[in-house]
Amino acid sequence: MNHEIYAALSGALANDRRQEITANNLANINSGGFRRDVPLFKTVYDQVSGSNRPLAAAENIIEHNAFVVHDGSWIDFQTGAMQDTGNPLDAALDGEGFFALKRAADGEIYYSRDGHFRINEEQELVAINGDQVLAAGDTDAPLVLAGENPGPAQNIKIGKLGDLLVDGQPVGALRLVTFANLQGLKKAGDSGFLETPASGPPEVADNVIVSQGVRELANVNVLEEMVSLIEIARQYQAQQKVITGIDELNKQTAKGIVA
Repeated sequence: MNHEIYAALSGALANDRRQEITANNLANINSGGFRRDVPLFKTVYDQVSGSNRPLAAAENIIEHNAFVVHDGSWIDFQTGAMQDTGNPLDAALDGEGFFALKRAADGEIYYSRDGHFRINEEQELVAINGDQVLAAGDTDAPLVLAGENPGPAQNIKIGKLGDLLVDGQPVGALRLVTFANLQGLKKAGDSGFLETPASGPPEVADNVIVSQGVRELANVNVLEEMVSLIEIARQYQAQQKVITGIDELNKQTAKGIVA
């Protein structure tokens, strides 16, 4: 059996997965607060000679084949570029933290860095898709921008700590949270995250500053991702040549045996 062909095939499959992740990063360059994924890989060893023993008995093993397999993804939480929008309802976070939102479809709570907000008919602060932005506190109440004057909210001010003023009157504050293990978060949608047992429960984000009229963009470097795609394509072509070459060698060997 030609173990080399399986090693080359494992590399091609790994590059296929790497290409998929890189393409998804590029597809989300316009998704506010998106966090790019970095694919991870690991080496798996397969014993060539001797009985099939665990790798712990390495001192008794003469030779191994090495294969590469996809081992999940690492989320890059580096802050993205900031864009001045001039929209008083836009907010961006400087520091480790997330906005808390409630999904309109099913009421599920999720967390996002995308602070591109608007006001709905109930005078609630919501995401562009209608998901409610939650207010600071222990309840999952939406943040309502209702000042003393009736009618639509006007003259809205968002403080550096997430507190909101409407017509000079305090109406509440944004719920800003963080997690003990950011890598434990589960991605949901383009820019959202869900808590998991690995991430731990949400904690109050004390070291974060809110900027009004600013929106955080995706932390995707288009040039770097394009270079990665070119590199992946070249590696994939090289691995295909190896597979084709070994296959041709096997055919020639088989012909010699038959002859």
